[in-house]
Order: sequence, then C-alpha cells, then structure tokens
Amino acid sequence: MILTVTPNSAIDRAIFVRGFRLGDKVQGEGQAFAPSGKGVGASLVIHELGGDTLASGFRAGRNGQLLGALLDEIGIRHDFVVAEGETRMSVVLVDLAARRQSTISVPSLRAGPGHLEDLLVVLDRYASQSWGVVLGGSLPPGLPRDAYAHLVRHARRLGLYTLLDSSGEPLREGVAGVPHLLKVNQDELRALDPEIAGALDDATEGAWTVAARLRARLGAWASEALIVTLGARGALALTARQTYIARPLRVPVVNTAGAGDALSGAIMMKRSQGASWPEALSLGMAAAASVVMNQGTGVCRRGQVGELLPQVVITG
Repeated sequence: MILTVTPNSAIDRAIFVRGFRLGDKVQGEGQAFAPSGKGVGASLVIHELGGDTLASGFRAGRNGQLLGALLDEIGIRHDFVVAEGETRMSVVLVDLAARRQSTISVPSLRAGPGHLEDLLVVLDRYASQSWGVVLGGSLPPGLPRDAYAHLVRHARRLGLYTLLDSSGEPLREGVAGVPHLLKVNQDELRALDPEIAGALDDATEGAWTVAARLRARLGAWASEALIVTLGARGALALTARQTYIARPLRVPVVNTAGAGDALSGAIMMKRSQGASWPEALSLGMAAAASVVMNQGTGVCRRGQVGELLPQVVITG
C-alpha cells in the first residue's frame, strides 16, 4: 500500500469558461469538484490505476467533511487528523480557449505541533501495511516549517520508502530529512538552487549537462533519486547509477492541475511492485499526460494511460 500525507489538503472547484476577460460577465461551461492537494492527488491516480492507497493529512470544518465524502464516493480509504479552521476550497479557473488555468487558494486550515504528533501516530498505524509514503504540498499556518523533515525521518525509521514534493521554505527545510525520492518542478527547484534551476532555461546547457550538476545533490536532498518535471519539455530523473530524460507526450491540454501528482503516484505504485526506473517513469509520464487531457483536477483515466504508455520515450 502507498500512504499519502497532505498537511494542507483542499477541495478544488474547477470552473470551465471560454475566453475569460476580467471585468466581463462570464458564462461558465461546466464545473467539477475534486479532493486535492499533492498527496491526495497521488492517491487518486494510484486508485485509478488499480493500486492500494490510503490518504491522510489534516482536514477541518465542513469542507473537511466534504473532502472525506468525496474520497468515499471514489472509494479511497482515508484517515485524516482533524485540525482547526476550515479545509481550503480552491477555485481553479480553466479557460478552454486559451488552454490555461489559474488557481485561487486562500489559507484557511490551521495546525500546530500537537497535530503533527497526531500525524506521526497515523504513520505508525499503517506502516506495517505499507511500502511507502508520498508527502506533499504546502504546510498550513501553525505547523513547524521543518514538519516534513520530521515526517520523513519518522517514516524512514518505520521502514517506509519516502517521496517528498513541496515548495518554498517547507521544501528547503524538508530535504534535511533526506527522503528517498525528491520530486520537484523547475520553480520548486529554485527554492533549493536558483542557479541549477536557471540553467535549465539556458539553451546552451542541455538537460544532460544540468543533470551532472544535480547529481552532486544526491545524498543531500534525497538518498536515492531526484526527479525534476519540466512541463512541456518532459522530465529529468537521476538515480545513483543513471540519468533519464522522459520525453513529453503530444496530447491535447485541457487542465494541467494535478499532473505532477499523477507522476508521483504512478512512480511510487510501480516501484512498490518492483518495476525498474524506466518502467516507473513511463507509467508516471502516461498518467500525467492523461491528467492534462481531462477536465477537473487530477482526473486520470486508466484506459487513456494504457493507450499512452506505448508512446512514452525514456532515454538514459
């Protein structure tokens, strides 16, 4: 089983419009509600692909109850620690004409050191049934900035394989716990090393050259692997022995929200089954491509993944 921990869980209300202009009255073409947050998004994909998962983290208030109800409808088991305030309701505005979206999210959940201890107890409860844990997203107000470092260290002591996916200060503090696998996008990488992140924009420095510089961070940021997602340029993955570049799939883009979470969930599921890194990366890329093809947040279709998987190209 793959556990997922989302300290700042959310519900995404995706509203689909066409030709949005600020100040105009806009007629929406549809909407969708979905449980979200990086860890929750990974659970959605693992479940859709036939894997076993349990979602945890913090939830609060009526939105927290709705979060649990949405997960129940999907059939995903969950065990959230009840915190203070209200689980976030994020608005994802998707412009179908521009093929772009914006997310509006307001912090509304609060947690403290005592809640962190409760979350460690949840890890204790399910460790014996689990292979690994995905830890992801922002941290709610009141939680220690080094909360991810505590969670990673505790999970590692329990024998769990750990993946961390965060940003900003929680990411900078979190890598001190040295997860097995660190997954970031290019913007998140800037929080750790602006120079390396900037080099990925430099046409004169190919991904292979940047990979050599990233490899020096193995052991400091992660013990086994680093993955940097590059949007329309695919993804770069480094392990102790090999560097891989995953080429992007050419698919119609509807909504990119949740694509990185799909990559994380699919990779963790496949690695838990003993698959090689190229196999795991291939499934992750296919799952991420499926997500961007669908309305809603983190909507992955198993049939689409099966069709896309033969098209994935991994070099390394």
